[in-house]
Amino acid sequence: MDRKKMRDILLVGAILIALFAVSQHLGWFGDLFVKLLGILRPFLVAGCLALFLNVPMRFFENRVFCFLDRSKFGKKAKRPLAVLCVFAILLLIVCLVLPYMVKEIVATIESIVDLLPDAYAKLNEWLLTKDINLGEYITAALVPPTEDQLNQQLEQIFKFALNGVAFSTGVIGTVYQSLLDMFFTIMFTVFFLFSKEKLAKQFKRLGYAYLPADKMDWLIKVCRRSQQTFASFMTGQCLEASILGVMFFLTMTLFGMPYELLISVFIAIMALIPVLGAWIGCIAGAFLILVANPAQALGFIILFLVLQQIEGNLIYPHVMGNAIGLPSIWVLFAVVVGEGLLGIAGMILFIPLTSVVYSLTRDSVNRIEQEKKAVKRAGN
Repeated sequence: MDRKKMRDILLVGAILIALFAVSQHLGWFGDLFVKLLGILRPFLVAGCLALFLNVPMRFFENRVFCFLDRSKFGKKAKRPLAVLCVFAILLLIVCLVLPYMVKEIVATIESIVDLLPDAYAKLNEWLLTKDINLGEYITAALVPPTEDQLNQQLEQIFKFALNGVAFSTGVIGTVYQSLLDMFFTIMFTVFFLFSKEKLAKQFKRLGYAYLPADKMDWLIKVCRRSQQTFASFMTGQCLEASILGVMFFLTMTLFGMPYELLISVFIAIMALIPVLGAWIGCIAGAFLILVANPAQALGFIILFLVLQQIEGNLIYPHVMGNAIGLPSIWVLFAVVVGEGLLGIAGMILFIPLTSVVYSLTRDSVNRIEQEKKAVKRAGN
C-alpha cells in the first residue's frame, strides 16, 4: 500500500474518531462553543461593522477624496479622512435622531399617564355592567394588614432588598462588560478598516502556502463575490430604507397623523432588517397613534399596506436591481435561518451569503450541464 493511500485512510480514521468523541461530549463542546463565541463577540461584531462601513468608506475614498491621489501624502491621508467622515456621519445621525426620539417617547409616556384616569373610569364603568365593582376590590386590598401579615410583608421586603442589591451588582458588572466590549469593538472595527488590504494579503499568503493554487484561486473568487454582493446589498438596502422613511413622512404629514417624524425614522431604521423590519415599525407606529388618536390608527395601517405594496413592487426592484439575484423563497429562508443563529445581525448577513451560495451553485450546475452536453455531442 502506497504512502498516499495510507495517509488518506489514517485521515479518515482520525476524522471518525474525532466525530465520535464530539458526539459523546456534545454538551461540553456546545458550552465551550458558546463561551468562545462570547469571548470573540467584539471581534465578530467588529468584522460585521467593518463590512458595513467599508461601503461608505470606499465611496469617500474613490469619489470624494479622489483628488488626493495627485500626491504621495494625499494617498496616505485618504483612508484616515474617509474613516473619520464615516464615524462623524454616524455620530451626527445619533446626535440628531436619538434626542428627538427620546423626547417623543417621553411625551408619549406622559400622554398615556394622562389618559389613565379616563381609562380607569371607562374600565370601571364597563366592569359594573358585568356586576364587578373594581372599587371594592381596591378598598379590600387597602385594608390594614394584621401583625402576622405585616411581619410577612417586612420579610418579603427584606428579601426583595437583598435581591435588589445583588441585581444592582450584576447590572454594574453587565454595564462594565458592555462598555468594555463596545470599546474593543470600535478598536477592532477601526483596525479592520485601516488594514483591510494588509489582512487580505496575509490571508492570500497563508492560503497559497497551505492550499493548492486552484483551490485558493476559487476561494479568492468566492471572497470577492461575497464582498461585492454584500456591498451592493447594503447600499441598496440603505437607499430603499431612506426612500421608505421619506414616503411615510410625506404621506403622514399630508394626512395630519401624529408622530410623523418619529415613526418615519423608526420605520426607516427597521427597514434595514429584511422582510420583518418594516412590519415591526408598523406595529410600533400603530400603537403610538392608537394612544394619541385611535381613529387614525386604522388609517395608518391602511397607509402602511399601500406604501408597502408600492415599495415592494415598484421601488425595491429598481433600487436593488440584480445586485442580489436571489428568489423570494430563498430570501425568506435566509431571514429565518439567520435570525435563528445570530438574531438581527444574522437576518442582514445571511441574505448576501445565501445569494453567494446560490450563485456559486448555479454556476456549478451550469458548468456540469455544459460538460455533459459536450460529452454527449462528442459521443454522437
